[in-house]
Amino acid sequence: MPIDCEDQELLEGFLAETTELLEKLDDDLIALEKSSDDPELMNRIFRSIHTVKGASSFLGFDLLVRVTHKTEDVLNRLRKGELQLTSEIMDVVLEATDLVKTLVADIKGGEIIDREINETINKLIPLLTEQPAAPAQPAAMEPPAATTAEEQSVAAETPTSQPETPPAAEPAPAAAMPPAPARPAPEAAKKPAPPKGGEKGGDDLSDNTTVRVDVKRLDDLMNQVGELVLERNRMIQLNQDLQGGTSDHILFSEEFGKLAKRMSFVTSELQMQVLKMRMIPVEKVFKKFPRIVRSLARDLGKEVDLQIFGEETELDRSVVDEIGDPLIHLIRNAMDHGLETPDERMAAGKPRTGTLVLAAVHEGNSIIISIKDDGRGIDTERVGRKAIEKGLITEDQLAAMSQREMFDLIFLPGFSTKDKASDLSGRGVGMDVVKTNIKKLNGLIEIKSEKGMGSEFILRLPLTLAIIQSLLVEVEGEIYSIPLASVLETLRVDQREFHVIGGQEVLKLRDMVLPLVRLEQVFNVRRCREQDNFCYIVVIGSADKRVGLVVTRLVGQQEVAIKSLGKYLANVTGIAGSTILGDGRVALIVDPVGMVDGGEGASGGR
Repeated sequence: MPIDCEDQELLEGFLAETTELLEKLDDDLIALEKSSDDPELMNRIFRSIHTVKGASSFLGFDLLVRVTHKTEDVLNRLRKGELQLTSEIMDVVLEATDLVKTLVADIKGGEIIDREINETINKLIPLLTEQPAAPAQPAAMEPPAATTAEEQSVAAETPTSQPETPPAAEPAPAAAMPPAPARPAPEAAKKPAPPKGGEKGGDDLSDNTTVRVDVKRLDDLMNQVGELVLERNRMIQLNQDLQGGTSDHILFSEEFGKLAKRMSFVTSELQMQVLKMRMIPVEKVFKKFPRIVRSLARDLGKEVDLQIFGEETELDRSVVDEIGDPLIHLIRNAMDHGLETPDERMAAGKPRTGTLVLAAVHEGNSIIISIKDDGRGIDTERVGRKAIEKGLITEDQLAAMSQREMFDLIFLPGFSTKDKASDLSGRGVGMDVVKTNIKKLNGLIEIKSEKGMGSEFILRLPLTLAIIQSLLVEVEGEIYSIPLASVLETLRVDQREFHVIGGQEVLKLRDMVLPLVRLEQVFNVRRCREQDNFCYIVVIGSADKRVGLVVTRLVGQQEVAIKSLGKYLANVTGIAGSTILGDGRVALIVDPVGMVDGGEGASGGR
C-alpha cells in the first residue's frame, strides 16, 4: 500500500535518522554480547530502538511500532539487570532488528507491505516474563495479576496467534497503542518476514547515491575553484591581447608559460579535492562483518574472535561499493575452510577460539586489505589432488607447479575441496567470484599460507578507478599507457641478449629468468621501422610473478583519466581501458594482470 504522508520532508528526515541508527545497531549488539556489563553501550542501543519507536509512532507506522515496542521492552529489562544476556536472547534481538530493517526498507521503497511479524514478536514476549534468577521457572510461580496483564498484552499484539485468550481481554490495551492515520486494509495477502539469521543482517539500508562530506573539504574545493576562475580570467586576457595584436610575442610566451604552470598546479589541487570528497572510510563495508562472523560461527559450531584494524582508511566510493562481495566470500572461506572447530584446535595445541583479522592500510596510491586466520592453512597436496579429480589440470601440469601456483588453483572456476555442496560452500564459485571482481577493479590478490598455521589473503586495490599514474610507451608508432603501480623497473637492453626457452622469449635479469612479451605481437601492430638491436623492457609484476614488456621507447610518466571502451570492447584481452592524450589521440591502457597471467608462458620465470 502506498505511503500517505503529507510532510515529505518529515518522512525523509525519519528515514535518514533511522537508517543511521540501524546501521550502527548491528555493531553495537555484537559488541554488547562480548561486554554485556557496559552500561554506556547498553543505553546507546536502548536509545536507538526507543528513537525509532517514537518516530514510527508519530508517523503512524503500526508494524514498526509493534516490533520496536517489544524489542525496547526486552532491552529495558537487560538494561535494568532483570534479564541476563545470553546468545539465545541475542539471536532473538538480532532477528527483531532485522525485521525492523526490512520494515524501514519497505517505507524507504515508498510502500507499506503488510508483513507477518507475529512470529518474531512471539519470541520476544517470553523474555518479558522470564525471571532473572530462574529462566525456566513455570508461569504458575508468577503473581496472578502480572500473568493476566501479560496475557492481555499478548492478545493485543498477536490476536491471530493466541486463539485461547478470552475475547474480553483483546480490546483492553488498544488505547495504549500510538494513534495512527486511518488506512484501508491492504488487499494483498500478508507477506512473511525475511529469513531469520541471514548473513546480511536484514536489508541493506545504506544510501549508495549520496556521500557525506566534511564542510572543510567543501571550503577547500570552493577555494580551488576560485583559483581556477582567476587563471581562466588571466587566460582570456592573454587571448584578447594576442588577438588584438597588442601583445609582444616574447612577453606573451613568458606569460603563457607561467599560466600553463599555474593552471597545472590549480588543476592538480582541484582534482585532489574532488577525489577527497569521493573518499569514504572502508568502515562502511567492514561494519557488517561482526554480524556475519557471529552468524557463521554459530552455524559452523566454531568459536571465532574477529579483530578489525584500519576501518578509518579511506577509499574511493566506487571501489568501496565493489569490494563487499569479494570480502564476504573471503570471510566465509576463512570461517569454513580455514578455522578449525574448537575440539580440532585443542587437539592441535591451539586455543579453542580461532582468530580472524581483517585489516586495511594505505600504501602509496593503493590500499591493502588483508584477511588473515590462524587456522589449518592451505594443504597444497590436497588442493592439487582435487584439481586433478575435477579435471581442471593434468598431473604433468601439477608436477611443474610452484607452491604459489598451487595456491592460485583455488581461484579456478568449479574448484572446491568440499566433497559435498552445502548452503555455505562446495559449489566452486566463491573464490572465482573473488578473483573476477578484484580483477575488474584493476586490483591484485595474493595468498600467503603455511599448513597448520593459517592463511592470509592480501588484496591490493587502487585508491580510485578514475585517474591513475601511468607510464606512456611507444610501440612501433603507437602510444600505450601502463599503470605505474604495476611497473617495477625499466631497462634498455640489446635484443641479442634474449634467449628462447620452450618457445618463450626470456631475458636473464640478475638472479631470475624474465619472460618477455612483445606488445607489437599482442596488439598486432604493424612494424613501421627497421629492426633495432636495442629496445626497452618495462618489467611489470602481479603478486610474485614478473613479466617484461618489450617496447620501442619510453615516452614518459603522466597522470591519465581512465575512459571505458564500452560493452563491445570491454573484454579485450590485455586492455583495461583507454585515455585521451594531450594532443587529442586515444591511447589504450594495458592490463598488467592480464599480461602477467597470459605472458608467463612455459618458462615460469622467477
